[in-house]
Amino acid sequence: VEKLGFDWISLSEHHYSPRILPPSPPLAAAFLASHVDNIKIALLGPIVPVSNPIRVAEELAMLDTMLPGRFVFGLLRGTTNEYLSYDLNPKEARERTDEGMELILKAWTEPQPFGWQGRYFQYRTVSIWPQPQEQPHRPTYALGVSAEAADFAARHHLWLGVSYGTFELMAKSTGYYRQRCAEYGWEPGPDDIIWRANMILAKTDDAADAAL
Repeated sequence: VEKLGFDWISLSEHHYSPRILPPSPPLAAAFLASHVDNIKIALLGPIVPVSNPIRVAEELAMLDTMLPGRFVFGLLRGTTNEYLSYDLNPKEARERTDEGMELILKAWTEPQPFGWQGRYFQYRTVSIWPQPQEQPHRPTYALGVSAEAADFAARHHLWLGVSYGTFELMAKSTGYYRQRCAEYGWEPGPDDIIWRANMILAKTDDAADAAL
């Protein structure tokens, strides 16, 4: 895909899956980075609620330090089967995601050691090193189509990634995100929203339709 001129190749976290393999996007990204020269590597899915957010912050910051500007980060809530893989209560996923993402963003930007006593995560001292090269924090996507995901992204000046839905659902989600961004006093740019979708490529439209 680098030779074909694509801008990105993306990775996402999955567990117990024979079809989508990487359980650790930073590990796979480091391997890919040693095999490509220019293409950006997008980690669209470290699953925050099943992870230690400090570890996520450290590993992504280390990648950004090794190859500044070559990585794109997206933080994800995940799906029920992935929570069950780690024996987590799916009802807690939204709140765990929000708290974990807030902790990651603070760890990337706070120059002094700080403590964190949240509902789901508690740390006496947080002080990651190195921090990301791009400050106040490098461009980061919040991933999800829910109103909660859009509001979180808008409130924290994050970009938004939506995935695998209908045109109507994507329009509703991104429209709400733009509305909330305006209410928080900023406007996302043309590259600040991404839509991940399945594609079938063939030499003709008829051949692509036949492959469905």
